Amino acid sequence: MGCLTAPFKLIGCLGLLAALALGWLYRDRLVREGRRLLSGNEAPAAATEGRPGRVALQSARAKVDSLNGWRADSVVLSPPEVASLIGAGLDPELRGELDSMQVRLLDGEIQLRARLRTARLPREMFGPLTGVLRETEPVEAAGPLEVTGPGQGEWRVRSFEIRGFPLPADAVPRLMARAVGDSGGRAVPVRIPKGIREVRVRPTGATLYGAPRP
Repeated sequence: MGCLTAPFKLIGCLGLLAALALGWLYRDRLVREGRRLLSGNEAPAAATEGRPGRVALQSARAKVDSLNGWRADSVVLSPPEVASLIGAGLDPELRGELDSMQVRLLDGEIQLRARLRTARLPREMFGPLTGVLRETEPVEAAGPLEVTGPGQGEWRVRSFEIRGFPLPADAVPRLMARAVGDSGGRAVPVRIPKGIREVRVRPTGATLYGAPRP
């Protein structure tokens, strides 16, 4: 009987090891899902979405101008206005790799969805997906937007998914470095209008704060 059951024990051990490996790779997703389940019946914060557009970009720039010209302390941008400012502020080469771009505002983070050209992606990072990646794939990335200097900002991507499969958190910085073409980069540079010193993101809108008044 021992000889007969040995193969099944081996298969069971291999299955357990595979489950542990998957659990480690996707530990961040499991933690988020666990927190969601433990929260019981609490309703999640509503998130709103927007796409970049010419009218929304003009509206966003007009609001930013009010921080200087009208001496306003802060202005609130809608999701389409945020999407338009980010789309205009990305490096043109990177922006050209994104199609059907859409932005969702979360609590403290900006989530971007798009179809991304995969030619520049480090394929060895995607495990079983490596051999089946298409020319463009749906991606989803999220992280906070921080002002780093006059007219300069960084979108610090903390999570990244491709075709619904999440990338381990410790691999995201390496992916971002390849995406922006900077081996030392850990965030996506975003040009922002001058006069903005801070951005606070909520599901209903992003509040931009102007420079302190003399």
